Amino acid sequence: MNYTLKTFIANNGERFSQLYEASEPGFPLFYPTAYIARSIRPSTTHETQKVYLATIKRICEWEFSRNIDLATYFHSRKFLSAIQIDDLADFLRASKLGSKGSVISSPKYNTYVAYAAGYIRWLAQEVITDSNTRNVRDAVEEQNNMLLKKKRRKAGSKSARDRRVVTTKLPSQSRTTLRDLFDHPFENLRKPQDSGSRLRNVVMLRVLYETGMRSGELLSLKLKHFIEAGGDDSAYLDIDRNHHDAVDTRLHQPVAKTLGRRVPISRSLEEQLTDYRNNWRAEIPRVGFSDEDFIFVVHRGGHSQGKALPKTAFSSGLANLKQIFNSLMPIHPHLLRHDWNYRFSTQADNDNMPFEEERTLREQLMGWAPDSDMSRLYNRRHIEKKSHEIGLRIASDTARFNE
Repeated sequence: MNYTLKTFIANNGERFSQLYEASEPGFPLFYPTAYIARSIRPSTTHETQKVYLATIKRICEWEFSRNIDLATYFHSRKFLSAIQIDDLADFLRASKLGSKGSVISSPKYNTYVAYAAGYIRWLAQEVITDSNTRNVRDAVEEQNNMLLKKKRRKAGSKSARDRRVVTTKLPSQSRTTLRDLFDHPFENLRKPQDSGSRLRNVVMLRVLYETGMRSGELLSLKLKHFIEAGGDDSAYLDIDRNHHDAVDTRLHQPVAKTLGRRVPISRSLEEQLTDYRNNWRAEIPRVGFSDEDFIFVVHRGGHSQGKALPKTAFSSGLANLKQIFNSLMPIHPHLLRHDWNYRFSTQADNDNMPFEEERTLREQLMGWAPDSDMSRLYNRRHIEKKSHEIGLRIASDTARFNE
C-alpha cells in the first residue's frame, strides 16, 4: 500500500497537511487526520506537523506490510508484543533513500520513535471505549514505555558536542572564496542570461553571512523589510514572525523560527541589494512591487516566474555555485549562522565586552529568547575562556613560588 502526504493553504494563509492512501486520493485517513487536528495542530508549526505525519505514514506502511490494523487491534484490547515493537522500531529506523540495510540518523530516528509512541498511545485511548479502567490504562502505558525505550542514546559526550557548536566556523579557503564572490558576483559566470539569478544567489549568501539569520527568515524577506541607510543610521533588515502568511503563495512556506528583530547590514550589501531590487528584479515579468512582495524571486521563465523563491530553488542555486567554486562545498545556510556566532565571539573578546552585554546582544541579533539554551551554550564558552585565563595565572604563580 502506498501513502502520500498532501499540503494545502487555508483562506487565512495557514498551511496544513493530511495523509492519504494513494488509491483513495479524495479522502484523508481518518485517525491520522483526527490526531493531527485535535492534538498536534493547535500547538505546533506546520513543519512539525509534517514530521508527525511522516512518522504516522511509516506506521501505516508497517501496518500494511505486517497485515495489522492497529485501530482494530486496540479496539479488541490487543496490544503490541515486545517482538512487534522491536519490528516497528526497526521499520522506523530503516532508510528509504539509501541502500538496503542503511538507516536514518539517530536524532531523526529518536524523533520518529517519540512521535510514533504519542500517536499509538492516542489511538489506543481513542478506540478503546473504557480506556480509563486501570487494566487498560496500565497496558497502554506499558506499550508506550516499551516503544520509548527503543530510542537510541546519543553517541559521544554532550559537552564535546556543545564545544564543537560554539567553535564551528567556515574553513579558511571557503571564507576567502565566499568573500571574493561577494566582491565579484559574476565571476566565472557561464551564461550571461543567468546574471540576475547569480546576483540574487550571491546576495542571499551575503545576507546569511553578515546577519546570521536562518534560511527561512531570508526567504521570507519582503520589500518592506529592506530599510536603506538614512542620516547616521546604517541600512538594516527587519525579520518578522510570519507563520501562516496569507500573502505567501508557496505551499511549503519558509518561516522564521526565532523572534522578530532588526539586523544591520554593511554599506556594500546595501548597495548590492539596491542594485538587485532596482536593476535585476524589476525586469522580471509579473514581479510585484508592493511592500508585501518578496525580495528574492524566481527569475527563470515559467508559471512561477516573478513569484517568491522556494527553498528548493535556493538550494539548487547554492549547489550550482559549489560546482563552479569547489572550495564552497562545505557551505550550507546553518553553517553560516554558526560562523556568524564564531565571529561575534571573536569580536566580543577583542572588545573586552562584558559577559552580560555579550549575552544580551547575541540574543537580540540571533532572535533568541532571553536565557535560551543556545544563549547559555555560548555563555559557557565565555566562562570557560575566563576560567582558563585565571587558572593559567594561578598556575604561573605556583611555578614562580617553586623556583
